[in-house]
Amino acid sequence: MKKVLCMFLLLCLMIVSASADEWVVPRNGVPCSGSYYDDYAFYGIKARLIEDLATRSGPSTTYTGCGSYQMKGETVTVYSRKYDNGGVLWVEVEFTYGGGYRRAWTGAKRLNLSEYQLACLPEEDGSFLGYGTILTRTTPRYGPGTLYSTHTEATLNRGDQVAVIREQNGFYLTECYINDSNEKLRSWISVDEMMLN
Repeated sequence: MKKVLCMFLLLCLMIVSASADEWVVPRNGVPCSGSYYDDYAFYGIKARLIEDLATRSGPSTTYTGCGSYQMKGETVTVYSRKYDNGGVLWVEVEFTYGGGYRRAWTGAKRLNLSEYQLACLPEEDGSFLGYGTILTRTTPRYGPGTLYSTHTEATLNRGDQVAVIREQNGFYLTECYINDSNEKLRSWISVDEMMLN
């Protein structure tokens, strides 16, 4: 009983010490715990930008740039984390811009995230579903849904090949090189516009 009471008090202290606008407590009320971890990752963590937001389509400088945004002081949702080959920590963030949602990656140093919050974020596991072929000319999106903006500078044509990382909400997260660039584009394509090989 004493052990349970101590754990409860510790949890209360952690919740009180976190500012309400900087993170979201998971639906079950127990952060980073057991089978509820997936729910926590789905809802993400709210975090404040301490610098303007510079973004890339994936978690390193080998990915295409997705723009810089004067958003210092604003709040974004953080979904996952990954270290690049140089040991730099990147986080996947979601924000709104120009009337649409965007998911992109930025350096963790730009956000007011505690070590505990970072530990709660799922680390990208390098999952890979296979390769896919584009069925029709399409403009990929910044996220898994039609509410997300399109990568207007990146059009994929019928027959183009992409690597498929995962599926969410009827969209595939894909990677490919575009326009003879040495940078990879990570983007989302509807499952109806692509065939897995």
